[in-house]
Amino acid sequence: MYQTYLIDIDNTILDFDAAEERSFQNVIESYCLPFERSMLDEYKKINMNLWNLLEQEKISREEVFHTRFSLYFQTLKKEVDGIEAESRYRSFLGNSPELIPHAKETLTQLKSMGKKLYTASNGVYTTQVTRLNQAGIFDLFDGMFISEKVGSEKPSIHFFKHCFDHIPDFNQEETIMVGDSLSSDIKGAVNAGIDSCLFTRADSPARSVATYTIHDLSQLISL
Repeated sequence: MYQTYLIDIDNTILDFDAAEERSFQNVIESYCLPFERSMLDEYKKINMNLWNLLEQEKISREEVFHTRFSLYFQTLKKEVDGIEAESRYRSFLGNSPELIPHAKETLTQLKSMGKKLYTASNGVYTTQVTRLNQAGIFDLFDGMFISEKVGSEKPSIHFFKHCFDHIPDFNQEETIMVGDSLSSDIKGAVNAGIDSCLFTRADSPARSVATYTIHDLSQLISL
């Protein structure tokens, strides 16, 4: 049925949770501080709030990346250069290519079936490309739609319109968005008028308007 797949990267095909924890710990320790799990939890709250504001188009992506670490370290009563901390984090994150189970096998099979595969990510272009290359799956994609290059973030209709305009012989009815985020992937697909597939590792996902919900990426093969 579907011929074109727009696929989110973080926590859909690459395990961002694992990468984020290790990279954040490396940043903390690079400032000669002992790492505790509670520190990551606090950082995630700050980071999520900033990303929510970005998705609502209330702040810019530069504000997210330039302030999230300075805001976090303020909770430790420690002043750091937020841009420098972000640079350290980005370096560590770029070396975190862990795949979600069955991601490579599923992408390879879809490709062998003649499907067109495109990334659709709100991440940083160079970081995402580096991770996909290290994971050995970069060449499985027909193109990269990453917000830094697109110029807008999911769920903005502008992001999806850019994708549609740059996919050869685009057919809206044969296109599906696959991702783990209700607020960016699924909402964006609904706004753009295409089908969507929510990928979740939770046993009981939140109610969603996604066309499909799957718990294993291999289930994409039978959609």
